[in-house]
Amino acid sequence: MGNILERIVEHKRLEVDRRRQQVPLAALQDSEGYDHKRHDLCRALEKSQHFGLIAEFKRKSPSQDDINLNADATAVAQGYAQAGAAAISCLTDAHFFGARPDDITRVRAAVDIPIIRKDFLIDRYQLHEARAMGADAVLLIATALSAQQIDELAEEANTLGLQVICEVHDETEVGKISPSVDIIGVNNRNLTNFKVDISNSLELEQMLPPGILRISESGIDDPQSVVKLRRAHFQGFLIGTHFMRQADPGAACARFIQETHKFEAIYKDAIA
Repeated sequence: MGNILERIVEHKRLEVDRRRQQVPLAALQDSEGYDHKRHDLCRALEKSQHFGLIAEFKRKSPSQDDINLNADATAVAQGYAQAGAAAISCLTDAHFFGARPDDITRVRAAVDIPIIRKDFLIDRYQLHEARAMGADAVLLIATALSAQQIDELAEEANTLGLQVICEVHDETEVGKISPSVDIIGVNNRNLTNFKVDISNSLELEQMLPPGILRISESGIDDPQSVVKLRRAHFQGFLIGTHFMRQADPGAACARFIQETHKFEAIYKDAIA
């Protein structure tokens, strides 16, 4: 793992231990959000009329620095939902990604579509946190986890009613994918050097287990990429920075969807 990822995981272990002491597991299980109804992310992506777009809410990142530090989680989430996003990914890491403690709870209160808790999950306690936050799905990053950890965390998530996206970056990580995973996400950003290339999705798609929903993540900022990746059997696309850098992320999402529909229509006419 690259230095930045090692630092994130090391910090996350300390962070989780501290939070576990402050809020015991029993307290999470007694929280109001723990009994929220769950939304089916897989179904939302499969039934989406707008390319299975997953719009992301984030304030900053180690690779992008400050993106939109003062963004209003409620307004952005409502804008995404109105634009036609199939789901919303919400960063919950404060130290490296600038998340505020109530970001995901505000997103949950604002929309009635699936929400993914996006963080560096390394401990089952975080899965219970995700359920208490009202999340419907979680992300497991193969770069940061062993195959056994992915299997154990995915199984635990399943028992909690949370769907699981397993994020992979290369062929070695594809070998870690657990049968308990619901969705495979191919990240086009190399977490060791942060270079982005959507061809990574195209190359890895052929190596993924058949019959499981797959999404492409990172570096998608134009309609042509979505149409190209859809032809390669991707059913969802996670886009965050491209929207969050705009003054109105929801409006940016709506424009992107509209432009993608136009480009897809042009492509279909060209091959007809």
